Amino acid sequence: MAAGFKAPRTIYRKWAHHSQGEFCILYSMSQDAMISRKDVLKGLVLGLGGLAVPSLGLAAWQNPAPASSSAITLDDLKSFAKIAGLKMTDEELNQVLDEVRQAPAGYAMLRTQPPANGLQPSSVFRVPGVSPDPRPRISVRVSSGPMLSNPSDEDLAFATVAELGALLRAKEVTSVQLTRLALNRMKRWGEPLKCVVALLEERALQQAERLDAESRAGKWRGPLHGIPYGLKDLFSARGAPTQWGTAAFQGQIIDQDAAVVEKLEAAGAILVAKVSLGALAMNDNWFGGRTKNPWNPTQGSSGSSAGSACSVAAGLVPFAIGTETSGSIVSPSHRCRVVGFRPTFGSVSRHGAMALSWSMDKVGPICRSAEDPALVLAALLGADPRDPGSVSRSFVYAPRKDLKGQKWGLLGRPDPKAQSLLEAAGVQFQPWTAPPLNPALGAIIACEAAAVFDEITRNGRLSLVTENEWPQIFRAARFVPAVEYLQLERARTLLIQAYSKAFEGLDGVLAPDHAVATIYPMNLAGFPQLLLPWGANDRGTEQSVSLLGSPLSEPNLIAAGALLQRSTDFHRRRPDLTKI
Repeated sequence: MAAGFKAPRTIYRKWAHHSQGEFCILYSMSQDAMISRKDVLKGLVLGLGGLAVPSLGLAAWQNPAPASSSAITLDDLKSFAKIAGLKMTDEELNQVLDEVRQAPAGYAMLRTQPPANGLQPSSVFRVPGVSPDPRPRISVRVSSGPMLSNPSDEDLAFATVAELGALLRAKEVTSVQLTRLALNRMKRWGEPLKCVVALLEERALQQAERLDAESRAGKWRGPLHGIPYGLKDLFSARGAPTQWGTAAFQGQIIDQDAAVVEKLEAAGAILVAKVSLGALAMNDNWFGGRTKNPWNPTQGSSGSSAGSACSVAAGLVPFAIGTETSGSIVSPSHRCRVVGFRPTFGSVSRHGAMALSWSMDKVGPICRSAEDPALVLAALLGADPRDPGSVSRSFVYAPRKDLKGQKWGLLGRPDPKAQSLLEAAGVQFQPWTAPPLNPALGAIIACEAAAVFDEITRNGRLSLVTENEWPQIFRAARFVPAVEYLQLERARTLLIQAYSKAFEGLDGVLAPDHAVATIYPMNLAGFPQLLLPWGANDRGTEQSVSLLGSPLSEPNLIAAGALLQRSTDFHRRRPDLTKI
């Protein structure tokens, strides 16, 4: 192996289940039928060797259908070599011309049974230092402030998860009451804000009634018992369409609950609505319009968890589930002035969620307070065999009085008040610089997304995705050579190593706003981030602070965020919805 290069952070895993269109083929060959190593390697080069299509036997593997691409010429190879930055003579190109002409037949065989959206490659991304915990411990204890006294509906609408839980346990409110409040606010503001895709009124009220019956009987499922929430419409849910934000999938029905819905239902949370996302998880434009920022309705709410952030900011639900691949939680949370939480990659199962990038997609909550994400994450954690990227891990959180002895990095120029508050809590700061990012690494998300949506690129439905630039990105990704893609993955390994080294000896990093320069590289690396609203500047533009951490450091980030919020009221402020 060349010095300075490492293998990509992917681990080959044997598939042990055959759900969602996954399949395998097992066969044995007699000695007479065995093919030579040379033939195997040749088949692999031609894209035929690893094929597993039940309807095609070994004979078809050895004798693929006649190629329909004999029109591939020497000039075509020269053009490709130019894209790849290769220098080959005509003689060298002529030597491979026949094999290249045969390759499309093998690729066509791959497409005889298009894989389901959720089917992942057998090489699974792993964050260094995050290995399965055989005995994961999950424990969360949040601050206990004074209970809300005689809260109005408006007070309830903007209360935290912890506050609503206290009211429910004290029998001051009921699950049905909170659910009806959320549904009514969704009906009132969902259309003006363009944030609601589908109300699940009947399902929500039935569940709320069951939960109230349980609470009357003294049964409590946990801190989320009876709490309404919104779900980004890239997760499937029974009784609702799952349309991924674009006309290309408008009307799509996936009539099953995603893993996060299963987990939250078991914890007692009540799904009241599917909320908007930018088309195929980009920006805030979807087939229903542009999701608005409740603080400034002339702006979009940013994306792609546009409806999740908007609905929490507007007091429609106390928390919502979003996803992040490269900023899709922290960016709309910054714009809408709510708390956004991106956990370590692999913490939450993505089963039932639209795949965009298998090695980067993450599930996380958008909430009002820094501690609320701890309550939600605790309910979502756990390895899921349906998502090979998920891992079992521990998560233990309790509030802290101080952060004495902690060392943090300081990125850029975050608000001085945030720095001084953490210093008063005992933090020692030192300047911190993010490792450099090779711009070419942007091809990783592009190639993975293009592979996910290969079918609509080929069948023409991609033309229905008019809300953003995905069509251009998917098409451009087809011209990234496979060898260069693997080289990019190796460079990604070096980037992860650089970030791991940059965090050595640090308990966290404080950064301004959504730490835009680190969004893509830290998503590539799978590191966590907690974003807190920090009011607005003199121009009225939203401000935030971000707490960045190494893998599995979320409890400390949340503790630091809670300390900041105890001395501020930015998360308590409410937008004026009369301007909508």
